[in-house]
Amino acid sequence: MVFDADVLIAYLGREDANHADAVERMRGALEPGTRRMISAVNYTEVLIGPLRHAGSAGADIVDAMVARFGIETIQVDLALARRAAAVRVRTRLKLPDAYALATAIHAETRADGAVRLESFDDQVVRAYAGLRSVPPELE
Repeated sequence: MVFDADVLIAYLGREDANHADAVERMRGALEPGTRRMISAVNYTEVLIGPLRHAGSAGADIVDAMVARFGIETIQVDLALARRAAAVRVRTRLKLPDAYALATAIHAETRADGAVRLESFDDQVVRAYAGLRSVPPELE
């Protein structure tokens, strides 16, 4: 399971319109054998609001959530950066959304099972569905 930032942001924000749905998605992420991932870029997006409102204590809350759910932060290396750029060119998504898709594609190339991208953004979900068969230039 790969998270787009919006799901984790909604999970943390009780006032968020998608909070209840985010809670359900996070419960689903706890299924045994589920590997949970987020790109370092999308992790950065999750941090912004808590840092703005609570400083380092807000960042600590995000880190505690990431640890509690066992979410692996996928570091940005040259291969992931290139994949994200190619996704952005093909889909015209914003760069952070391209990183979410690139991370999901990265997970597909290394996974034994199906990869699920969790996002509330329909455009991101549709773009991921369109990229399920990984073109050679994204490898």
